[in-house]
Amino acid sequence: MKRISVVSAKPWRVFATAFALAFLMMLAWSLATPLFAGPDETAHVDRTVSLWRGQVVGWTMHGRSDAWTAVNAPRLYSDGAMPFPCFAFKDTVPASCEHIGHSRAVVPVATYVGRYPPLYYAAVGWPSAATTSTAGLYLMRFVSDLVSALFVALAVAVVVVWSKSRLLLLGILVALTPTALYCASVVNPSGLEISAALCLWCSGLVLALERIDDPPRGLIVIMATSICVLVLTRPLSPLWAALILVVVALLAGPRPVLRLLGRRDVRWAALVALAATAFAIVWLFTQHALDVPPSGAQVTPGETGGQIFATAFGSWGFWFHQMVGTFGDDTASPLLTYVSWSVASGALLLLALACSRLRRAFVLGLLVVLVVFVPVLVEYARARSVGFIWDGRYTIPLAIGIPLVAAVLIDHSTAMTSMRSRLTVVLGVGITLGSFLAFAEALRRYTVGVTGPLDYFHGPWSPPWGALTLTLGYLAGSALFTAFLWYLATTEPPTAARKGARTQPTEPAFAL
Repeated sequence: MKRISVVSAKPWRVFATAFALAFLMMLAWSLATPLFAGPDETAHVDRTVSLWRGQVVGWTMHGRSDAWTAVNAPRLYSDGAMPFPCFAFKDTVPASCEHIGHSRAVVPVATYVGRYPPLYYAAVGWPSAATTSTAGLYLMRFVSDLVSALFVALAVAVVVVWSKSRLLLLGILVALTPTALYCASVVNPSGLEISAALCLWCSGLVLALERIDDPPRGLIVIMATSICVLVLTRPLSPLWAALILVVVALLAGPRPVLRLLGRRDVRWAALVALAATAFAIVWLFTQHALDVPPSGAQVTPGETGGQIFATAFGSWGFWFHQMVGTFGDDTASPLLTYVSWSVASGALLLLALACSRLRRAFVLGLLVVLVVFVPVLVEYARARSVGFIWDGRYTIPLAIGIPLVAAVLIDHSTAMTSMRSRLTVVLGVGITLGSFLAFAEALRRYTVGVTGPLDYFHGPWSPPWGALTLTLGYLAGSALFTAFLWYLATTEPPTAARKGARTQPTEPAFAL
């Protein structure tokens, strides 16, 4: 018999605990990653600092594409790692070769993200207004951790407070890949995009499959907030938000969705979300935010469209590695990390397809098709002009829907009732171990290089607080986060979730 959780009776405790543990893991990544080592971090820092100095966009650079803008930023930020850190793409070189200056002189610099939507940069850039120093860079990272951890905690709270689907908590654990945590820990809007998408997926699934007949106002507000933040984060974010909402609506069905839209509070929330989306789209096209500079592997002359498509599709193995755990574009995770996520994602997907009704299994299959082919089509559309530039982290906001949707569908079936607890434990342990090994390998790469000794605690480069402290801290944070989700998954849902959910017969295994 399941025990009734004292924690779930007080939602703020769930939120606060999830927030603290998610922030602890992201904080460890922030300190373990050398400054400017994050993906495109130099460009994002310049964009952040210039925005807080009054430059919303900057000015167009003569002779360069619209993707490039010139902004004013202190030399400390602009010269710190231009064009790349000294150890970038040299995985045998530790980060000790990096020497960041101290000049506060403001100089014009070029950035290729200067036309990105300003929301993320406005949220994380305020420390740059208080101090121009390496401490200010770390503070910007910490703020990025805070805003991303906020949406992770909201996702957990949504499930615990309003859902009967406890397996959805396992879906959250699978969704938070090492790459997702890594992106949240550096100055890069991809981290906020992923966490906002996670919150949108969770709130949307709970609303569509359990609370659509009588949705709590808090759930509506959280979902609308997630949409607003998501669409205003990166240039492709409106596309991800639209696809997420389409999948959620298909899972709910047309009639329940129409009934939901008849509610006044839902219409007001939808109006706010549409206003944010409209602003995002206007910004994208007026500021040319979708333009990117040529930087990837170029298409060879005479290459046919079929060959370009095949090249893009053939990149999926590389993209998957990036989605799970590739850091700084030159550091891979241990094999066990990729195996853990492959097994966990594959197991949830196959079990969901086997035990779901035909319509919902079709929607899950459609989601898989979208995850696979949308990046390929985007890459195909602009390969001739900018080359092959797609990165696996760009797909994560949509891809995390696969384990989340699969977990919900399994919970709506009787086929896996007796195995849910064991499934959560086995997959949870594998995910936690894989996440820790990815963190340890990334830290080892920066301290001693990938060919250095396994004992990386006294390497040429030492992160703030020391490598040993960060390693133990991340191990504790990831283990506690997994244990917390497991504890919540094995407790009885609160009364609000049990009584408020839409009454419907439980789906039998292999039902049509």
